[in-house]
Amino acid sequence: MRLRKTAICLILVMALLHGSIAIAAGRSGIENYQQFQSNIPGVTEEMLYPDFWVKHAQHAEKIIMNSGEIEQYNLNNIQVCDPVVDLQNYKESFTKEELKSLLGKVSAVPTSNRYNSKGELLTSEYFDALVSNLNIDGLEEVNPVGYGISVKRTELRTFPTADRVFSSTGSENDMFMETAVYPVEPLVILHTSTDNQWYFAQMYNYLAWIPAEDVALTGKDELFDYLEQHDFLMITGNRTFTSYNTIDAAVSELQLDMGVKLPLARAEEIPDDIDLQNPAGNFVVKLPTRGSDGWAVFRLALISRSEDVCVGYLPYTNENIIRQAFKMQGQRYGWGGTFNARDCTAFMMDIFRTMGVNIPRNSGEQGQLAAGVFYEMNEDMSLEDRKKLMDKIEPGTALYMSGHAMLYLGKYKNDYYMIHDFGGFRVPQPDGTTKYYSTREIAVTPLTILSSSTQTFLERLYGARRFMLEEQ
Repeated sequence: MRLRKTAICLILVMALLHGSIAIAAGRSGIENYQQFQSNIPGVTEEMLYPDFWVKHAQHAEKIIMNSGEIEQYNLNNIQVCDPVVDLQNYKESFTKEELKSLLGKVSAVPTSNRYNSKGELLTSEYFDALVSNLNIDGLEEVNPVGYGISVKRTELRTFPTADRVFSSTGSENDMFMETAVYPVEPLVILHTSTDNQWYFAQMYNYLAWIPAEDVALTGKDELFDYLEQHDFLMITGNRTFTSYNTIDAAVSELQLDMGVKLPLARAEEIPDDIDLQNPAGNFVVKLPTRGSDGWAVFRLALISRSEDVCVGYLPYTNENIIRQAFKMQGQRYGWGGTFNARDCTAFMMDIFRTMGVNIPRNSGEQGQLAAGVFYEMNEDMSLEDRKKLMDKIEPGTALYMSGHAMLYLGKYKNDYYMIHDFGGFRVPQPDGTTKYYSTREIAVTPLTILSSSTQTFLERLYGARRFMLEEQ
């Protein structure tokens, strides 16, 4: 059955690629059209297309891991990387002291100044109110966990509040934003806020506060029976939407980001029409919605077969890694997932989720803690030795420096290139200074451009990681 799914996936991918080529050809040579000259040094128009990098990558179509190996890799990540957990075999309860400790780590009052969206300095009274809403007094001596599933794109936050909080006036990075959560994300619920509006919840690689209205409660068995249905649809485009539904707003034009996995309805579950629309020409998926009592109600929804989706996972190859990355090219940077976007590590995480590979959320966890083959670049390593190591690294490998994750594309004309979601770069000026250029998007760049006033990205790398079993 796995082979059949892979075959269906490959057919869909080829059809999408063929369609994109046909569209490009019908637009008077769009691939040769250059609207402006990019200020990113060393990047030409042809480098903005995945085909350029795929054709220069050796063994691009070779399977990195098969489905069984990917399953073992994901288990290894749970064993070696503490932030990645097995939700299906999660603890059944927490003691009062255990939960107090977790709450103290996640929802720690900052020791430096914080400002609200009006630029006003936040007071100690403001943080006292937030701590009060943690509901520490509501903890029992033994606290059983519950289960739920996200019903829309939402957020995990440091405190149970939607307030946007910043480290300085003029900053756009919300310091209470931990990570975006996509629809159909399974959760273990550990605790509820004092106002009952927030759940303290664990997803497979993150723990923080989520709005209760964005979660449907379920029993454990019900949740995993739903998630483990044999046939599923993988969202492989940057984002996809369900069809408009005139009757059920909960499943109408729901945004589904890259990496979302949706169980497919069985033939016997599909009626002649779904809320008055014929399902012909669509995939019929089963989506969780939140009932009036807060519990999950699973409903059918339609996703057009013309969308960028795949039945089953994409094959885990360097080619697919590169092609998935380029589907997000040009998207605005969003700290933690703000602006309905991604940050550097969510960009990486979503690429690999389409192939069934689960990696940690944050850069230090991906680069330093995750399972896989690691290529170390210590501070004392010379530039020439760094280049020699880069010559051994395959395109599709993740690159890491402090606080930042990148995806290696390959070597071209003695330079090394990557695609990444980043803030900006510097360019040397004739007077010996450097000029800063803002990017704040996903873009292709050489590793040899300046990341700071004195160092290139290549010089700041501490390593590269291949998400694969180490014995391979």
